[in-house]
Amino acid sequence: MSPDRVSRLFRSGLLFFVGWFCGYYLSHSEWHSFNLTAVSVAKSGPDSIKAPSGYEVKMIMRPLRREEEDIPTKKETPCKCTGQRLSDHLSPSELANKQKELAASLERFEKRRIDLRDVYNQVEGSSPISYPAHGVYCRPRRTVRLKGVRIDWFDASVIQNEIQLTLSLSAEKGVFDLASSVDDVAAEGEGTAQLTISTTNPSLLNRQLQYIVYRNTLYDANTFDFVRLQYAGFNETIPIHVQQVQLPWLYDPKGGKFQDRVTVVVKTFLRYSNLKRLIASIHELYPGTRMVIADDTPSELFTSVQAPNVDQFQMPEKTGYFAGRNLGLSQVSTEYFVYADDDHFIRNDTRLDMFVSLLDKTNFHLVSSKIEDESWRFSTTFEITGDNGDSCLVEQFKTKHFHEIPGFPGCYANEKGENFFMASTNEMKSTGFDPDPALSRIGHEELFFSALGRLRTAACRNNVVGHNRTGPEFKQAHYERFRRPGKETKALKSKYSLLKHNLACTQIGPRRRDNRTEAKPKK
Repeated sequence: MSPDRVSRLFRSGLLFFVGWFCGYYLSHSEWHSFNLTAVSVAKSGPDSIKAPSGYEVKMIMRPLRREEEDIPTKKETPCKCTGQRLSDHLSPSELANKQKELAASLERFEKRRIDLRDVYNQVEGSSPISYPAHGVYCRPRRTVRLKGVRIDWFDASVIQNEIQLTLSLSAEKGVFDLASSVDDVAAEGEGTAQLTISTTNPSLLNRQLQYIVYRNTLYDANTFDFVRLQYAGFNETIPIHVQQVQLPWLYDPKGGKFQDRVTVVVKTFLRYSNLKRLIASIHELYPGTRMVIADDTPSELFTSVQAPNVDQFQMPEKTGYFAGRNLGLSQVSTEYFVYADDDHFIRNDTRLDMFVSLLDKTNFHLVSSKIEDESWRFSTTFEITGDNGDSCLVEQFKTKHFHEIPGFPGCYANEKGENFFMASTNEMKSTGFDPDPALSRIGHEELFFSALGRLRTAACRNNVVGHNRTGPEFKQAHYERFRRPGKETKALKSKYSLLKHNLACTQIGPRRRDNRTEAKPKK
């Protein structure tokens, strides 16, 4: 091999090694800007850039790469309990099957929760401080590590002059601990509500921030603490959701059949011929389904309909509509229940199993049907305007509903439905039906007022139930007097709803035409 070829190979090898070494060093060095020379800084420094009016130019330094957090997440303390367990009551095979059923029930329960604490949101780039702006959750008097807190850029002059870097944290309902201490980093206030961390090394500062632990000290079942961060004139806030564990309320599906999972609740007053038709339709199409009848008919007119799978509860006479609903709901022990008025009945094409499927597969809490001959109002929405005690609630008929529910054509998200609906028992018990005497004679939309923002409601136009409009009881004096309330009763109901919900005005039902405003202009 000629000397020239040997020399070329040597130079090529040397250049390859130098290139590899520089690439490796740059990719593994913490701060690319540390390699700036005085000349390069002078040529491209802040003074060479003209700032617009009201601004100043500074040179900042960013890490080429973020140091991966290698701190293991603290695991929950294992369950230590010597009390009763399911295994004490079930055989291994029974326990395995029951656990599968409960897992499915838990999945449905979690899906229906309206709780955003699990949505984690990390803020980066708006200031030197990166931090979690949402999703930090801590049990009362427990600890949580403040993951994601770091400084993402530094003033170059501060780093070059080795000026102290200081970050302060403060809390209102807890204190700060350090899971570990980093050498050459000063920490003051450990175990208190005020923690200050100082160092001249950016890498060590961020390393120490990975070990900050928040410990709640002020018990509250459900509250927020606000951790304030201060660094180099910047201020940020980390909201910490302090909440005790909410135990799920699960239901045993038993055999998994319709009658194992659904109870029918009916409020009745006098209309026994209609009630008997409803009972017969349920028993024919959904045999074995339990019915709970709340009856406030006057004693002298009371008729028993007690039968297998029919539990009739005689209330004090004329107790009221919503009071009867509450009584019926209190007796439900299945995951879902159907509410029906006594003049409804199940048609051959009514599909209550479809309602079960919708509640099982979505996060909705309540789904209502269409009542035959009343399709114009099967679903509506509300418009709420104003605030601070001057809010108005107006029922909307142009916007009858929102989006169609995927997988369930003809079913839509809404805010008000009909009086025939299926709902999740657990969530409905938390909302309930207001038994105030103001709602004893008439009440419908009041349930949906209470459900606003608390329950997800839907309506299906293709699931229709029958409606009895006649019967011998309709002609009885008792019935007519209580079924057709006068102006005073309606005024009492309206006044009560306005006061209860702190509303300035409510407009329910189709808007009345005003001849003064809608009259055609004269030619």
